[in-house]
Amino acid sequence: MKKIVIPFFACLALASSAFAGHEMKESKEMKGTPAEPCFKDQEIQIDVFGSWTDANHDNPHRDGWGGGLGVNYFFMKYLGIGVDGNVYDGGPAVWDFTGRIIARYPIEGSVCIAPYIFVGGGVMFDNTTVGTWNAGGGLEWRATHTIGVFTEGRYTWGGNEADATQIRAGIRFIF
Repeated sequence: MKKIVIPFFACLALASSAFAGHEMKESKEMKGTPAEPCFKDQEIQIDVFGSWTDANHDNPHRDGWGGGLGVNYFFMKYLGIGVDGNVYDGGPAVWDFTGRIIARYPIEGSVCIAPYIFVGGGVMFDNTTVGTWNAGGGLEWRATHTIGVFTEGRYTWGGNEADATQIRAGIRFIF
Protein backbone atom coordinates (compact mmCIF):
# COMPACT_ATOMS: atom_id res chain seq x y z
CA MET A 1 0.00 0.00 0.00
CA LYS A 2 2.92 2.34 0.77
CA LYS A 3 4.16 1.74 -2.77
CA ILE A 4 0.91 3.26 -4.16
CA VAL A 5 0.32 6.06 -1.62
CA ILE A 6 3.75 7.74 -1.86
CA PRO A 7 3.77 8.00 -5.68
CA PHE A 8 0.13 9.18 -5.57
CA PHE A 9 0.97 12.09 -3.25
CA ALA A 10 4.08 12.91 -5.28
CA CYS A 11 1.97 13.17 -8.46
CA LEU A 12 -0.63 15.22 -6.57
CA ALA A 13 2.08 17.65 -5.39
CA LEU A 14 3.47 18.05 -8.92
CA ALA A 15 -0.01 18.53 -10.39
CA SER A 16 -0.92 21.18 -7.82
CA SER A 17 1.89 23.41 -9.15
CA ALA A 18 -0.03 23.67 -12.43
CA PHE A 19 -2.72 25.64 -10.60
CA ALA A 20 -0.28 28.02 -8.89
CA GLY A 21 -0.19 31.72 -9.78
CA HIS A 22 -2.70 34.48 -10.25
CA GLU A 23 -6.01 34.20 -12.00
CA MET A 24 -5.91 35.67 -15.55
CA LYS A 25 -8.72 37.96 -16.59
CA GLU A 26 -9.28 39.22 -20.12
CA SER A 27 -8.62 42.90 -20.32
CA LYS A 28 -10.46 45.03 -22.84
CA GLU A 29 -7.73 47.61 -22.46
CA MET A 30 -5.06 45.47 -24.11
CA LYS A 31 -3.54 47.69 -26.75
CA GLY A 32 -1.24 46.65 -29.52
CA THR A 33 0.52 48.84 -32.00
CA PRO A 34 -1.99 49.65 -34.74
CA ALA A 35 -0.91 48.67 -38.22
CA GLU A 36 0.06 51.52 -40.54
CA PRO A 37 -2.72 52.03 -43.08
CA CYS A 38 -1.92 51.36 -46.74
CA PHE A 39 -3.73 54.54 -47.83
CA LYS A 40 -3.03 57.55 -45.63
CA ASP A 41 -5.26 60.56 -44.99
CA GLN A 42 -2.71 62.88 -46.59
CA GLU A 43 -0.23 61.71 -49.19
CA ILE A 44 1.64 62.84 -52.27
CA GLN A 45 2.00 60.45 -55.20
CA ILE A 46 4.26 60.52 -58.25
CA ASP A 47 3.13 58.45 -61.25
CA VAL A 48 5.24 57.03 -64.06
CA PHE A 49 3.13 55.32 -66.73
CA GLY A 50 2.85 53.95 -70.22
CA SER A 51 -0.26 54.56 -72.31
CA TRP A 52 -2.21 53.43 -75.35
CA THR A 53 -4.43 56.02 -77.01
CA ASP A 54 -7.23 54.95 -79.33
CA ALA A 55 -8.32 57.98 -81.37
CA ASN A 56 -11.97 57.85 -82.44
CA HIS A 57 -12.83 57.72 -86.14
CA ASP A 58 -13.27 61.52 -86.47
CA ASN A 59 -10.01 62.32 -84.67
CA PRO A 60 -7.29 63.68 -86.99
CA HIS A 61 -4.64 61.75 -84.97
CA ARG A 62 -3.75 58.07 -85.23
CA ASP A 63 -3.77 55.50 -82.44
CA GLY A 64 -0.47 55.27 -80.63
CA TRP A 65 1.73 54.26 -77.72
CA GLY A 66 3.00 56.82 -75.28
CA GLY A 67 3.78 57.58 -71.69
CA GLY A 68 3.99 60.27 -69.10
CA LEU A 69 4.30 61.54 -65.56
CA GLY A 70 1.76 62.64 -62.97
CA VAL A 71 1.55 64.11 -59.47
CA ASN A 72 -1.41 63.55 -57.14
CA TYR A 73 -2.15 64.97 -53.70
CA PHE A 74 -4.73 63.39 -51.41
CA PHE A 75 -5.81 65.85 -48.74
CA MET A 76 -8.31 63.29 -47.38
CA LYS A 77 -8.23 59.50 -47.49
CA TYR A 78 -11.00 59.46 -50.11
CA LEU A 79 -10.48 62.69 -52.09
CA GLY A 80 -7.57 64.23 -53.97
CA ILE A 81 -6.41 66.26 -56.94
CA GLY A 82 -3.86 65.51 -59.63
CA VAL A 83 -2.06 66.80 -62.71
CA ASP A 84 -0.41 64.75 -65.43
CA GLY A 85 1.28 65.01 -68.79
CA ASN A 86 1.24 62.39 -71.53
CA VAL A 87 2.75 62.25 -75.00
CA TYR A 88 1.90 59.68 -77.66
CA ASP A 89 2.70 59.01 -81.29
CA GLY A 90 -0.52 60.02 -83.06
CA GLY A 91 1.04 61.01 -86.37
CA PRO A 92 2.98 63.96 -85.13
CA ALA A 93 3.60 63.66 -81.40
CA VAL A 94 0.46 64.61 -79.44
CA TRP A 95 0.93 66.23 -76.02
CA ASP A 96 -1.83 66.06 -73.43
CA PHE A 97 -1.79 67.92 -70.08
CA THR A 98 -4.69 67.49 -67.64
CA GLY A 99 -5.81 68.32 -64.12
CA ARG A 100 -8.33 66.17 -62.30
CA ILE A 101 -10.35 65.57 -59.13
CA ILE A 102 -9.99 62.01 -57.82
CA ALA A 103 -12.33 60.04 -55.55
CA ARG A 104 -11.06 56.67 -54.26
CA TYR A 105 -12.38 53.93 -52.00
CA PRO A 106 -9.48 52.16 -50.22
CA ILE A 107 -9.99 48.52 -49.28
CA GLU A 108 -7.39 47.47 -46.74
CA GLY A 109 -6.72 44.02 -45.36
CA SER A 110 -4.50 41.21 -46.55
CA VAL A 111 -4.46 43.02 -49.93
CA CYS A 112 -4.50 46.82 -50.20
CA ILE A 113 -6.42 48.03 -53.25
CA ALA A 114 -8.30 51.20 -54.09
CA PRO A 115 -10.73 51.59 -56.97
CA TYR A 116 -11.05 55.24 -58.03
CA ILE A 117 -12.87 57.56 -60.41
CA PHE A 118 -11.91 61.00 -61.71
CA VAL A 119 -13.03 63.96 -63.82
CA GLY A 120 -10.91 66.74 -65.20
CA GLY A 121 -9.91 68.99 -68.03
CA GLY A 122 -6.84 70.12 -69.84
CA VAL A 123 -5.24 70.87 -73.15
CA MET A 124 -4.08 68.68 -76.04
CA PHE A 125 -1.76 69.94 -78.76
CA ASP A 126 0.43 68.94 -81.67
CA ASN A 127 0.42 71.74 -84.26
CA THR A 128 -2.93 73.02 -82.95
CA THR A 129 -4.20 73.49 -79.40
CA VAL A 130 -7.49 71.97 -78.23
CA GLY A 131 -9.19 72.24 -74.83
CA THR A 132 -10.33 68.87 -73.42
CA TRP A 133 -12.52 67.28 -70.75
CA ASN A 134 -11.97 63.76 -69.45
CA ALA A 135 -13.51 61.20 -67.13
CA GLY A 136 -12.45 57.72 -66.14
CA GLY A 137 -11.57 55.25 -63.46
CA GLY A 138 -8.87 52.91 -62.31
CA LEU A 139 -7.56 50.48 -59.75
CA GLU A 140 -4.46 50.81 -57.57
CA TRP A 141 -2.73 47.99 -55.70
CA ARG A 142 -0.23 48.88 -52.99
CA ALA A 143 2.71 46.49 -53.12
CA THR A 144 4.25 48.32 -50.14
CA HIS A 145 3.35 51.46 -48.18
CA THR A 146 5.46 53.52 -50.60
CA ILE A 147 4.99 51.77 -53.97
CA GLY A 148 1.77 51.11 -55.85
CA VAL A 149 0.85 49.65 -59.22
CA PHE A 150 -2.09 51.14 -61.10
CA THR A 151 -4.10 50.82 -64.27
CA GLU A 152 -6.76 53.22 -65.48
CA GLY A 153 -8.91 54.09 -68.43
CA ARG A 154 -10.22 57.49 -69.50
CA TYR A 155 -12.30 59.02 -72.23
CA THR A 156 -11.30 62.47 -73.48
CA TRP A 157 -13.65 64.89 -75.21
CA GLY A 158 -11.85 67.46 -77.33
CA GLY A 159 -12.90 70.20 -79.67
CA ASN A 160 -12.73 69.68 -83.43
CA GLU A 161 -13.68 65.99 -83.12
CA ALA A 162 -10.52 65.12 -81.12
CA ASP A 163 -12.18 62.52 -78.85
CA ALA A 164 -10.04 59.58 -77.71
CA THR A 165 -9.96 56.63 -75.31
CA GLN A 166 -6.79 56.07 -73.31
CA ILE A 167 -5.53 53.18 -71.18
CA ARG A 168 -2.65 53.73 -68.75
CA ALA A 169 -0.61 51.41 -66.55
CA GLY A 170 2.27 52.33 -64.31
CA ILE A 171 4.03 52.61 -60.99
CA ARG A 172 3.04 55.05 -58.26
CA PHE A 173 5.53 56.30 -55.64
CA ILE A 174 3.87 57.42 -52.39
CA PHE A 175 5.30 60.02 -49.98
